Amino acid sequence: MRIRLIRNATLWIEYAGIHFLVDPMLGPKGSQKPFPNSPRQDLRNPLADLPVPAEDLLDPDVIVVTHLHRDHFDRAAAQMLPKNKPVLVQNEEDAEKIQSYGFLNVQIAGSLLAEIPNGIGLVTVPARHSFGTMARLSGPACGLVFFHAGEKTLYVTGDTVWYPEVEKALKVWKPDVVVANCGENTVNGFPPLIMGKEGVKQIHDLVPEAMLVACHMESLNHWGLSRKELGDYAHQEGFSSSLIIPEDGQLMEF
Repeated sequence: MRIRLIRNATLWIEYAGIHFLVDPMLGPKGSQKPFPNSPRQDLRNPLADLPVPAEDLLDPDVIVVTHLHRDHFDRAAAQMLPKNKPVLVQNEEDAEKIQSYGFLNVQIAGSLLAEIPNGIGLVTVPARHSFGTMARLSGPACGLVFFHAGEKTLYVTGDTVWYPEVEKALKVWKPDVVVANCGENTVNGFPPLIMGKEGVKQIHDLVPEAMLVACHMESLNHWGLSRKELGDYAHQEGFSSSLIIPEDGQLMEF
């Protein structure tokens, strides 16, 4: 398994010989407005350039979109990605939206209809943006579990806070590698949208043998947890050897 963090939650995953592009945000730096009612309103998103040309990301075997927020599937991705590529999404509503952009092969991840080559299993697991009112406003999201007889099991948390369904996924799947969206992004006056450093530690405490990869950090105006702060916290709490905090473009092999 090879995982390259592209930027924010965008991942290029090579798994059992198949190339997956997850949550493509392909627009250039500053191509989106800041998220409203949140920190750093003077900064446009994304905050960083792509570490590779967008053209290098246009030929995956499978595209996976965990949900349709614009930092996970943006206008550039809708325009640039080939329309004949398989696209896996979490539900029928997202499938209809993706199809409206002209994509011809949209499937529900984890359903009996989803066709993934090389005997790879890919299922969605629940995820939840924030709590209470903000969770309802944010809409559904999902995480992903990849499994294959010849590969380590991979859990991509998606955009979620720590809550019982994340704990359940960790207990059921016992992943070897966990990619955690953990930038603790916030909207003013509401709980964080996704987990922060304490959530990462809770993952480690539950699956201490797993290698953790931190992403969704420092890429959007409303980030709340820096790479440095997470690294310092992991060192203080004694799990830094189990945590990778990659820079944009970094390739990891497991």
